[in-house]
Amino acid sequence: MNRTHILLLLFASAAVLVTNLCAGDRSFPQHANVVDVTRPPYSAKGDGVTDDTEAIQRALNENVGWHRVLYFPKGTYLISATLTWPKHFAKHDNWGFTTLRGADRNTTVLRLKDGTFTDDNKPAAVMWCGGFGSGDWFHNYVENLTFDVGGRNPGAVGLQFYSNNTGAVRDCRFVAGEGSGAVGLDLAHRDMNGPLLVKNCEVVGFARGVMAARAVNSQTFENLTLRGQRQVGLANEGQPVSIRGLVSENAVPAVSTYGRLLLTDVRLTGRGDAAKHPAVVNYNGGLVFLRDVKTSGYKRALADMTTPDFAAAYRIAGEDKPGSLGPDIAEYSSHAATGVFPSPAESLRLPVKDTPQADWDDPAKWAVVDTFGADPTGKADSAAAIQKAIDSGATTVFLPGHYRSTATIVVRGKVKRVLGVGGQINYGKRDLINFRIADGDPPVVWLEHFGHLGGGVEIDAKRTVVLRSLETHTIRSTEKSEGGEVFLEDVVGDNFRFRKQRVWARQLNVENEGTHLTNNGGDVWVLGYKTERGGTLAHTLGGGRTEVLGGFSYTTTAGKLAPMFVNDDSSMWAFFGEVCYNGDPFAVLIRESRLGVTKEFKRADGAVSAYSGRPTAK
Repeated sequence: MNRTHILLLLFASAAVLVTNLCAGDRSFPQHANVVDVTRPPYSAKGDGVTDDTEAIQRALNENVGWHRVLYFPKGTYLISATLTWPKHFAKHDNWGFTTLRGADRNTTVLRLKDGTFTDDNKPAAVMWCGGFGSGDWFHNYVENLTFDVGGRNPGAVGLQFYSNNTGAVRDCRFVAGEGSGAVGLDLAHRDMNGPLLVKNCEVVGFARGVMAARAVNSQTFENLTLRGQRQVGLANEGQPVSIRGLVSENAVPAVSTYGRLLLTDVRLTGRGDAAKHPAVVNYNGGLVFLRDVKTSGYKRALADMTTPDFAAAYRIAGEDKPGSLGPDIAEYSSHAATGVFPSPAESLRLPVKDTPQADWDDPAKWAVVDTFGADPTGKADSAAAIQKAIDSGATTVFLPGHYRSTATIVVRGKVKRVLGVGGQINYGKRDLINFRIADGDPPVVWLEHFGHLGGGVEIDAKRTVVLRSLETHTIRSTEKSEGGEVFLEDVVGDNFRFRKQRVWARQLNVENEGTHLTNNGGDVWVLGYKTERGGTLAHTLGGGRTEVLGGFSYTTTAGKLAPMFVNDDSSMWAFFGEVCYNGDPFAVLIRESRLGVTKEFKRADGAVSAYSGRPTAK
């Protein structure tokens, strides 16, 4: 099959759940979709002595794929074999939709029994998260856990995680004893892994801290810490990888890559033999963009090579490419920027804000929509019941099942959080907006953890809105939302339209034919943008500014539908690529208009390594 790669830089079992997300105890109301592994029928002990493998495996076998949360209370769970997520059920198609969550990553540990995986030529994982041979393993989460591979386990892998479209490893630690551990977090164990997010994670020890590989589907990291690896901190063998907030303390290279790598806001500290190595190694013709990278103790900041030999990069003494020597790199691209119109070559550097974190209310004060008459099976109309829960005066509204709604649900009043467990509302039906964010008392409102919203979300208020870990057909903004802030974290959908808002997105995945993302007069910042199908991937107009830090187009339908990016008298910047297996990649890569003049850059015009379009300052 034909395969095209381009790089663009564009300017212009019911239980009460008590859980902790690194900010104090957080508990859920009682519901069958929240499962405590220490309670019957599973009865895992978590005492660090009893072998809990069989109990936890049974919990996985009976709950993976059912839109449930498996909760691990504080404790040490001793494991003596790989825990596996089942692929199929006799009476149920398993498409993922599973969350594993610990009470606190510092006190909730899955620990591998010493001397279990002793052959480093036959790596085996403490946990393998499933999949069945395609990119259809959706909405999976592992959060607030430590994976400790113990001692005398040189072949041990902490976690082999897999998810598509939405999914994340959040607030986890991966720990290995001296000489133990092959890989901490393995995202390279099979093809088509992602789009997914890794956030607030730490890897201590192992030969390799994190592994990424293959050409699709993109992996995004934010706030990753790597310490004490024996070979390399993070190794990327072909993936589009976007990283913000990497901290590494190592005697070996912090990062090696030959895919597409974006690094920003990075601190890499070399220890011991680090003076023999580069901090970052780009080899085999990989494409990299580095910004605000600080290093110390290394031979150089970056070895940017075309050789396929990773070790050859160690021998670089001088500055092979301007700006690569370091020790600090303000901004560096492996491929020079060009432009349809004259433009600065540097990135936009839009201001970046972290995703707000919400306080966790006492679950006794939550409004559980089922108690207001909602049907968690999705058969009966639950619109009135859910709205009644919203208007009950509670600040947290909990939707623990699947629901059908014949009317738009308005989020207003005292509500600050609407929370699901990966369930669906109006699956596949796009006839109405599911949630409208209206005026209310809390200045920030969260909508999170829904496997599918058939219609979508409308933002109809100048409030700060956080959409987190959900799939939604559309996100659209009204005139009332202008000047507000929006945070998207681990979100997939079809058609997102923003007007005069400030938007920050992490792990954004848009998959439709037609315009994917519209920024009309606002600021849109994206860390890790994956797209699918044809149509314009980002249209910036009205003097807006759009900055895309990493990602790629998986062009699976006609690339002739529209230009990849459209920039109308506005500013855009993107480090971006394309993978196409059907022989029909984007024909027009850029269409830019300035003061009534429109120009295009077509694939036939030549290879595009970087493009800039920034007509005015803002």
